Amino acid sequence: MSRERSLSLGGMLAAVNVILLFISAAMPTSRLFLLVLSSFSVSIMVIEANANVGAAFYFATSLLAFILIPNKIIAFYYACFFGFYGIVKSYIERLSLNRFFEYVLKLIVFNLSLSIIYVVFKYVFAANIFTGSYSTVLVFALLQVSFVIYDYAYTVFVSFYLKKVKRH
Repeated sequence: MSRERSLSLGGMLAAVNVILLFISAAMPTSRLFLLVLSSFSVSIMVIEANANVGAAFYFATSLLAFILIPNKIIAFYYACFFGFYGIVKSYIERLSLNRFFEYVLKLIVFNLSLSIIYVVFKYVFAANIFTGSYSTVLVFALLQVSFVIYDYAYTVFVSFYLKKVKRH
C-alpha cells in the first residue's frame, strides 16, 4: 500500500475510531461493544499497511481519545488494552506456535493489561473495583472467559475482512 493511501485510510479509520469512543463515553450502555468495535480498526491498519503503521495508528488514536473524549476512563481502557491488542495478536499469531501456547501468551498480555488497569484504578483513582474475596475470583474468572470470546470474535472479524473486504 502506498504511503498516501495508508495515510488517508488511517485518517478515516481514526475519525471513525474516535467517534466510536465518543459514543461509548456518552452512552450509558453498549460501552464494551463499542470499545471492541474500535479495536478492530487497529487490525485493519495492520492488515492494510503493517504492524509499525498499526502501532503509529494506535498511538495517534490513543492520544486523540485522551484529548477529545470527555470520559477519560473509556480512553484509558482503549489505551491499556483494546487499542494495542490487534498488534499484539498479529505478532503472537505470526510466531506459528501451537494454538494452546498462543492462547497462553494472549492471556498473559490480557492479564498484564488487567493488572495495570486494576493498579491505576486502585492507587490513582482511589476506586476499589472489588468488594469481597468471592467477587474478585468470580470477576477474574468471567474476565478470562470474556477475553477468550473476544479473541475468537477478533479472529472471525480478521478472517471476514481478509476474505470479503480486502482487495486482492
